[in-house]
Amino acid sequence: MSKKIIFSGGGTGGHIFPAINLMQHFFDKNYKVVLVTDKRGNNFVKYNSKFKSYVLNIDSPTNKIFFKKFFSYLSIFFSIIRSIFILRKERPDLIFGLGGYVSYPISFASRFFNLPLIIYENNMILGRANKHLSFYSKKILLAKKTMKDFPEKYKHKAYEVGSILNKNIINFSPFEKKKARENFSILVLGGSQGAKVFGDVIPETVKMIYESGYKIEIVQQCIAEQQKLLTDFYNKNNIKNYVFEFDKEILKLILSSNLAISRCGASTTAELMHTCTPFIAVPLPNSVDNHQYLNAKYYEDLGCCWLLDQKNFNNKNLFNLIVEIIKNKNKLENTRENMKKNYNRNVYSNIENKINELI
Repeated sequence: MSKKIIFSGGGTGGHIFPAINLMQHFFDKNYKVVLVTDKRGNNFVKYNSKFKSYVLNIDSPTNKIFFKKFFSYLSIFFSIIRSIFILRKERPDLIFGLGGYVSYPISFASRFFNLPLIIYENNMILGRANKHLSFYSKKILLAKKTMKDFPEKYKHKAYEVGSILNKNIINFSPFEKKKARENFSILVLGGSQGAKVFGDVIPETVKMIYESGYKIEIVQQCIAEQQKLLTDFYNKNNIKNYVFEFDKEILKLILSSNLAISRCGASTTAELMHTCTPFIAVPLPNSVDNHQYLNAKYYEDLGCCWLLDQKNFNNKNLFNLIVEIIKNKNKLENTRENMKKNYNRNVYSNIENKINELI
């Protein structure tokens, strides 16, 4: 009889994409898989009919005034009640939480059925939901072992497994030499929601680089209302460009780029690392527990990126940094070599082995 696993994650792409990737892996291995997510997470999977999913009407209490915080906690309480009914109906063998407030209700409810719980953390610090769930979990799986302020009392059940990426990216070999391009190609990644500040600063910087005599092209993710404005700007200034809100062929875009400018969500930075694509890291300044800065600092310390705080993210600083990188080709090559040292493609087998120890 096939084992059944309930996966839970949502909110941003950083939580839901790893969940989708894991579900596909275990579905292919003949496990039964179910997803518990929120409305935002469901937008990523609603066209994938082979995965059964439940949507919780839940909101995060983080950074809210008292009145809104109260209703957020109320939504979590009712989501726990609903999760109990979901577990009673589905009768899974294991719960796998991927962090974020969405994963909390079903993960917490697992204790009422004595179901094994595994939680996964892809950032450099335990998220608040995972921190609360650590006590109940059987295992804590980590993308990276060196985490900030990890509780000493839970280290005995923590295991480094690697970053959960799309298998097309996992199967890519960073030791394959990228094809040389005539133009220096820059990829701009703003995270699953895009980044407005990138649309404000980067176009003028790219224009400055182009007018300085460098052959350059730009591939830029943006928010929907910026797409036409940015495309028109680049076309007007004769700069080769592709501007998009979302693209399923992200691997092709990454592999065709010499350099990326990126927010510092765990999944995005891991994709850039795995494909050996040097990047300028611009952490989201108000990320919860400053996790984006910690992600970026981790890679900077490894010599795999250049960290530029948003307060210093302006035309002058960005222009000087990119031109320095273009002029000194050794900078890019040394960064790629540092990235190759941290290559890991065993994440799925690592996770599967840990799950098989419990069910």
